[in-house]
Amino acid sequence: MASRSAFHALFASLLMIAGTATAHAQEVVGDDTPPAEEPTFFFFTDTSVSLLPYGMGFEVDPDEQSTITFEHAHASKIGDLFMFVDFTKLHGTPPGADDTTWYGEFGPRVSLGKMLGKDLSHTFFKRSLFEIKDVLIAAQYERGEDPDVAEAALIGVGFDLDVREAGLLGRLGKFNYVQLNFYGRNELTEGTRSGFHDMQVTMVASYPFEIGEQQFLVDGYFDWVLGLGSEEDWSYHLNPQITWDMGAARGKPGKAYLGIEVDLWWNKYQIPNSPGFDTNQAAVSLLFKYHF
Repeated sequence: MASRSAFHALFASLLMIAGTATAHAQEVVGDDTPPAEEPTFFFFTDTSVSLLPYGMGFEVDPDEQSTITFEHAHASKIGDLFMFVDFTKLHGTPPGADDTTWYGEFGPRVSLGKMLGKDLSHTFFKRSLFEIKDVLIAAQYERGEDPDVAEAALIGVGFDLDVREAGLLGRLGKFNYVQLNFYGRNELTEGTRSGFHDMQVTMVASYPFEIGEQQFLVDGYFDWVLGLGSEEDWSYHLNPQITWDMGAARGKPGKAYLGIEVDLWWNKYQIPNSPGFDTNQAAVSLLFKYHF
C-alpha cells in the first residue's frame, strides 16, 4: 500500500492535471463531445423462468413431477449473486396429501479481488486444469416449504476459475463461467445439532457449443455434502441442463432454450440408500427456459 505522503503527492498531481484539463476545455470553442459514462454498479443481470412440464424417475418424493423455476443472477463491482425458487407439483400423491411444495436458495458472494483492487489470479502449475481468476467470500441459505425438513446456512470461500488454453481442458474452448465453492454447512432442521458440523463442495459451470449452425448450452452444478457430522450421511447431487438455443438462428440468441434437465442424486436428502429404501435418483425432465 502507498504511504500517506505518496498518496498526498498523487492527489495533488491529479488536482493539477484536472485543473489543466479544465482550463484547456474552456479554451476549446464548440467542443460538444459527451463525457465518458461511468460504468454501472452491475456488470450484468439475468432473470429467467423455467418450465419443466413433466419429469420422471424421482426418488423419496413421487416418481413424476412438474416444476416452475424462477432464477436470478448478477455480477457487480463487489461480487455476484445467484438465487432460485422451485415450485413443484407432485403427481401421484395419496388422497388428501399435499401435492405441491417449494424450495429455494440464496447465494451471495463477495469478491476479495474487487474489494481490495488486486489481481488474485493464480496458476499452480503449467498443466493445471483451471486457472484461479478471483477469490470470494461465499455464503448460501437454503429453505424448503417446511423448515423443519429443509433449511441450512452455509459460509465459506469461493473461486472463479478459467479453463487455461495450455491446460488439460484447453481444447474444449471457452466456458461462460466456472465457479468452485467450499462451504461449512449448518443444518437448521429440527432435531439436528446447531453449528457448522459438515462441509459442502459446490461447482457451477456453463459451456456453449455448436453443431453445424445450431447453438447449444450445457450448464448446471454439483453439490457434494461430505457427511462429516454424526447425524447426517454424505450426499452427491449432479444437476445438468442440456439445451438448444431456439432464437440464435433468428438473430435473438440467449433468450429461449429447449432441452432436458438431468437430476442425478446419490443418498438424496442425505438419506442412506438401502435395499428397502432407494434414495439414489436418476430423473429426467423436459425443459423450456426463457430469459427476460
